[in-house]
Order: sequence, then C-alpha cells, then structure tokens
Amino acid sequence: MMPRLRTFELAWTDATFDAIHPAESPLPHGIGDMKPSRFLDDVIRTVPFEQSFGLRFTLWVVALSPLFTIMKLGTIASIAPRDRVRVLERLVASPIYLVRQLVQGLKAVASLLYGQSPAIREALTISRAAHPSGLVALGRKKLEANHEGGRDDHAAA
Repeated sequence: MMPRLRTFELAWTDATFDAIHPAESPLPHGIGDMKPSRFLDDVIRTVPFEQSFGLRFTLWVVALSPLFTIMKLGTIASIAPRDRVRVLERLVASPIYLVRQLVQGLKAVASLLYGQSPAIREALTISRAAHPSGLVALGRKKLEANHEGGRDDHAAA
C-alpha cells in the first residue's frame, strides 16, 4: 500500500486527466467534474504495490515532462491547458516505447473514471442511426468460396 498522493500530485492528476478528457469536447462534460485526483488517490492506495508504484511513477513522468517535450519550464499543472495537450501528444508519440505505454496506461485509468459517468456512457452508446452524418458505414463483405482453383479457403483473395 502506497501513501496518499501529496497536494502537488493531486494538482498534477487533475491537470493531466483534464487534458485527456477536457470539458471542451462534444461529450456532455469533462473529467474535471468527476474529482479525478480523489479517484487516482483511491486507486493508488488500493491496488498492489507494483501497480501503485507504476501509476505514481507515470504521474511524475507526465508532470515533469513539459521541460523535455515542449521546452517550457514548469509542471503539467502550471502550464496552459493547450500546452498540456501538446505534452501528452508528444509523450504518446515518443520514440521510447516505455514512455508511450506508461502514458497510454494513465489514459486508460482516466477512461475508467470517465466511463463511470451515466451521461458519458449514454453519449457514447447512441446508435449510429441517430447520428448518421460523419460516420463511416461498416459492413461485412460476403466472400464467395472458390474450391476449384486449388486455393486455400482461408487465403486472401
């Protein structure tokens, strides 16, 4: 069990999660309304040590990365919201696999909280028929089997 997040880590959490799921989106609300710092604090205190350490380490990586990603002195909580998004975009596109995966894991944890909102779940489960504009129609092509050509049935045509 890890100790609770410190005040500055709580601020980093709010800033990071808000950059992942901002209020300025087509969805009903941002993640900031859902107390993300309290959520992450609870997760860190309840999961096993290895996962807890990994989440806290990832938070520190994200929080201190503005200096290395966008060349701004400060933490994720002290820079402008648009710069926070740039930081996360650069971290996700990092050439270092570990950095990319740590940030993707933190985004997944943020999505676990975001998906708990009934308004968000409802907005994400609206059928395509209700909003046909801008959607790509997906369907299955019916493939005809060719047994005479000697091809394998599972091979690409």
